[in-house]
Amino acid sequence: MASLARSALSVLSVSTVLSVVFVLSAAFPLHAQSRDWSPRDRTILGDFTRINAVASSIDRVYAATPTALLIYDPQFKQWHGPFTPRDPGTLDRVFAGLADPLDNSLWLARPDGWVHYTPDLDLWERGVAPNTVQEIAFDADQPALGLLLRTSGGWFNVPRGGVSAVPINPPRRLIRPATANDAIRSNPALQANSSAILLSGRLRTARYTSAAKALGLPGWYLGTTGVGLLFLPEGGAMPERLSFGLPGEDVGALFPAPGGVWIVTQRTPNQDAAVSFVSNELTQFHWIEGPRATGFPFNKAHRLVGNQKDLWAATDVGLMRLNPESEEMDLYDEGAGLPNRTVTDLAVRRGRIAVATLNGVVSLGDSLKVQPVAPSFTDAALAVAFEGDTIWVGTEAGLAVALPGQGNLMQPIGLKQSPAFQAPVVDIDWAADTLVALTTERMLWRDTRSDTWTLGPVLSAQVGRLHTFVRYHAGFFVAGERGFGYAALTTQIVRPIVTPGDLPGPVTSIAVDEGYLWVGTRRGLVRFSLDAIGP
Repeated sequence: MASLARSALSVLSVSTVLSVVFVLSAAFPLHAQSRDWSPRDRTILGDFTRINAVASSIDRVYAATPTALLIYDPQFKQWHGPFTPRDPGTLDRVFAGLADPLDNSLWLARPDGWVHYTPDLDLWERGVAPNTVQEIAFDADQPALGLLLRTSGGWFNVPRGGVSAVPINPPRRLIRPATANDAIRSNPALQANSSAILLSGRLRTARYTSAAKALGLPGWYLGTTGVGLLFLPEGGAMPERLSFGLPGEDVGALFPAPGGVWIVTQRTPNQDAAVSFVSNELTQFHWIEGPRATGFPFNKAHRLVGNQKDLWAATDVGLMRLNPESEEMDLYDEGAGLPNRTVTDLAVRRGRIAVATLNGVVSLGDSLKVQPVAPSFTDAALAVAFEGDTIWVGTEAGLAVALPGQGNLMQPIGLKQSPAFQAPVVDIDWAADTLVALTTERMLWRDTRSDTWTLGPVLSAQVGRLHTFVRYHAGFFVAGERGFGYAALTTQIVRPIVTPGDLPGPVTSIAVDEGYLWVGTRRGLVRFSLDAIGP
């Protein structure tokens, strides 16, 4: 399958008042771009649980969402996409789709016209009909004729290679898009089991929007609003959910893992909290949405880490442990020994977990029993990191350390020499044996040879108030509320990437693996190639 074109192509051709055709590249259009990103260099994933149209050919299944086109390969069970025209309104009114019987390209119906996508050329075309479109079809006797439109003013034909719809006599034998009712009539179990099929987290009801008969194997593909794309094998009672993207747009925390990244999405008025896995090449997706009746109990997650086979999340209702295989969940709150249920940060070392809360720090060992750390410290802990048996703690008054057996946090003498060192510390990491702390404005680090502390240049002016950083080579990717960029300890950010323009929303989290930087935002997950943005 052809990849997306690297440069934007836009052609406007007006042949009659009946038709306007746009030839576009498939770059993501959530905001005006400040750079000409190729899809390989930057891909944006959001909530694709609403499918407006489904169409199938022998080797692919098309699923049209209000913002993007997704393509599923049933043979290898892999996704491709998202593919998005530059005009953000192109797909939002689509209500039906058909795969072309001659070249397997995609035709989509809108009330005001049609959309044509040729994946091998990565080519988008859009036309306007003279009247309201009620149906699209092909002529079974003349498939080379092109697309047929049934409108409120009669039948029209969009000839292959043409740019306008022309009147035509009513065809005799039509190839029409299937409907959800067709699938239900063919599989009565869909109707009987709809109460179980069309339920998302917390028992929210979804509905069928579209359907397509599977051509490569017996069964039906079903589009829904609320639970994405489904596949029902012939004679089956319950369809398989074919998840793509994320079950929500507001990303809270990220954790890189072999083959991809784990993501926590936050609860919003319209979406429940969830934990998802996205493979590096965006071909495989796995959603975990918590208990069916209640969903996950948290609203926000501040950090996600891995410890052996489990994921641990710092949330606003406690410390959550999740086994991704069994999807079993445990929650540690005040009843389990946490001083405050709002967990702000986590760190893991050799099976031990340090937990920062709004009222102090605790730790968990192999027994998973909560143990207090510096119990006399009851203020907000903003960040934690291990150094052997020592735990470094970021506080509102700067960086401090919890030594074994000590009742309170201690602050190194070097950090007491200047008020500039007393800024809130929101994240802590290591560059080799150099301890590095992130304040809301800059980086602060300790030279282990001289045991001196140094402040770096102000970075917040470039990307907004800082909140997260991750080590990469000799420096760090540093994230603020407006964007992120790469900086060494003594340098400004190189080529900051900000919103609006390069990012769909404010940055919430970042994670790096061997090939990509993953950026969580309030409006989706962004995958950047390190070749495109690295130092």
